[in-house]
Amino acid sequence: MRTSAVAGAGALAGCIGSATELDRTLTMGYQPFSAHAWEALVMKHSDIPQKYLPDGYSLEWQSALQGAVIGNRISVGKNQAGWMGDMPALTTIAQNETPASLVGLANWSRGQQCNLLVVPRDSPIEETSDIAGETVGVTKGSCTHRYLLRLLEAEDIDVTMEDTGISTILANLREGRIAAGLGWEPSIAKSVFQDDLTRYVSTGAEYDVIDAGGIPMTDNLIHNHREAAKGILKAELEATRVLATQHERTLDLVSREGDLRYFDRSSLRWGVYRDPPIGEDVQRLKYATDFERAEEPGRLMKETGPRFLTRQGALEAPPPSDRYKPEVLDEAAAELDDAVEWSPRSTGGDASRATNSSNDGTATGESP
Repeated sequence: MRTSAVAGAGALAGCIGSATELDRTLTMGYQPFSAHAWEALVMKHSDIPQKYLPDGYSLEWQSALQGAVIGNRISVGKNQAGWMGDMPALTTIAQNETPASLVGLANWSRGQQCNLLVVPRDSPIEETSDIAGETVGVTKGSCTHRYLLRLLEAEDIDVTMEDTGISTILANLREGRIAAGLGWEPSIAKSVFQDDLTRYVSTGAEYDVIDAGGIPMTDNLIHNHREAAKGILKAELEATRVLATQHERTLDLVSREGDLRYFDRSSLRWGVYRDPPIGEDVQRLKYATDFERAEEPGRLMKETGPRFLTRQGALEAPPPSDRYKPEVLDEAAAELDDAVEWSPRSTGGDASRATNSSNDGTATGESP
């Protein structure tokens, strides 16, 4: 994960390493190409954070193509918080250069956000087992890598793995250099529906392999700028509510992101709200921020994910227990209870299956 990091297109120059008493601009890392964590885009392109940040604090947003990039920036003090996939989040809180802790989830799914296997549209591959002996593109150390290893084990097959980023994977599929590739939304949806280049073969739902997003924060931000840390999480809770219950507003805000200028609205909608058309009857995205209340993704972030990364040699040891700090979110939600008309401790319900639901709430728990 460290060696595959590449700089994002929206990098901001001169970002501070940590907030000081004189300069309280906090730099947030985010992945515009990871639809599960689009509440970060909702925050970036709305006035939601300004409602909750203490006086004198502001946010700058720094994009990245991969979560590993954000993790690297946090480790050298260039980002104070980040929205990323499950595996990069865990490597971020395991490093010691700039101590950071997991404060929340950036939603999760039953394998339909990150664990996606696609092939060229005219490929003879119809089932997952058909990739046996083929060259498959995957970003090692990511959730897609974890999924590939699980399905290879389940199918008792071998492939040649080509370790590269998602843009190169899709380009190689287009050029016929690889037989299959794994990636995450919305880039896969764009390739399938907008560009008409690939098609879905399977997702993690077929093998009961879930994926999730994580939100690490530096311990400096958590301990020395507690009110700002809570303000960011209050904004996160409201933005997640918007993501879950206000689909058209979400797509309006996401469409303002320069890095997504080549994605049409239909691709963006497929990437977060519509299930892949391959017969897996599961909800595309589940909305949750609290990894203590959301049992399955919580177990992924605290148990199964760390074990996987340790086995693969990406971590020397799992993150220590004190690198999980759900109490910051608890404090933020408790303060919001008396300040907003919606419930920060409820979820968006089944909002993801509606076109533009107005159901109340979403945030600390998980949707049914």
